[in-house]
Amino acid sequence: MKLSLYDDKCVRITLRDGSVFEGSCKYNSDEFNLAELGIDEDSLEISGWLFKKGEIGSVEVVDESNPFQSPFGTIEEETVSDGPDAIYDVLSSEEPVNAERLLNCLEHRLANNSSIPLPAEDQLAEVLQNASSFALPENLKTRCKNLAASIINNGFNKN
Repeated sequence: MKLSLYDDKCVRITLRDGSVFEGSCKYNSDEFNLAELGIDEDSLEISGWLFKKGEIGSVEVVDESNPFQSPFGTIEEETVSDGPDAIYDVLSSEEPVNAERLLNCLEHRLANNSSIPLPAEDQLAEVLQNASSFALPENLKTRCKNLAASIINNGFNKN
């Protein structure tokens, strides 16, 4: 499998254990990974998650006009659970598709009181307020601003 073919594409990665991850990915060569991470294997990366070639069962390029099976997935849930620094990393990454999926996850969590853990209200609101300085499309900046205002005005689970 030639992972470099998937650089800058929206993909669905299925790992050998059956786990499925979706998002806009970047290709990392084995040389890059060895120098930066000490891993002698090429990989794909989605929202800071690294998928090494040896653990990937399959990769599917998805239709960019309707790319994903659901509005958010495991990566976004784990990113929210990891806290404000991880959320900041995704929102500031200049990957609008991944930022949109993360916002979908946050909006779902806030509206539905789901089991996805959230960081402290003030920390999450601050990250979302800072999104105006990120290289995001205006509609995503507006969603960040609205989410931050909702958290500040209503707190969690009161929307």
